[in-house]
Amino acid sequence: MGKISVEYDCGVPQLACTDCGSCDSVMGKSLCSTVSRGCCHYFPEFTLAEIHRMLHLPDGRQALDTILNYPGTAINNFNLHSKGYIDKEAYDNYIAGGQLLETGIIKDHTIFFRTCPFVREGIGCIFPVRFRTTVCNFFICTEILERPEYYNEFMPYIKERMRYSRWIYRESYELQHILTENGINLVKDLEASLKLLSELPLSEYEFPILEPVEY
Repeated sequence: MGKISVEYDCGVPQLACTDCGSCDSVMGKSLCSTVSRGCCHYFPEFTLAEIHRMLHLPDGRQALDTILNYPGTAINNFNLHSKGYIDKEAYDNYIAGGQLLETGIIKDHTIFFRTCPFVREGIGCIFPVRFRTTVCNFFICTEILERPEYYNEFMPYIKERMRYSRWIYRESYELQHILTENGINLVKDLEASLKLLSELPLSEYEFPILEPVEY
């Protein structure tokens, strides 16, 4: 039996699943050299709202510096995109072999050969929940969320995940507008942008209390 619930780290919500790391989800299957990486195949994109949060929470600047100092991080005008490892040789051999996994709705088979740069095999993410992307904190595999017998129980989680994601988008857009008004962005002047973001108050989102779902 597994359980889905909402957990918090410095007020930052996460949808937590007790089966993470030990389930048989198709999305969690790794065919690359990093075997025990769970579903951490996503190359994280840190929005302005998430960067803003790092600049206000304990140890956040250290986490941000880790992201900035990682060689695979691309600094874009209004986000940071950290590209991880992809086992291209193994992927090419997999495609050439023609024996593709039965994946249902999954069309991009590179996910089985990618690893987030901030995950450690058998351990998980090097960042606490409060510094992870919204995508990371709110991902629950479809094998769980789409079980028809639990549709009504999971629906509040799906709805609140959408609301929170939209809020993060709006926060990032507003921060982008402020940076633009000041004639700066992360590419043009990184330190000035970070300084301005650190001076702006951090907005709070009151994530509702949801009943845990056991399945």
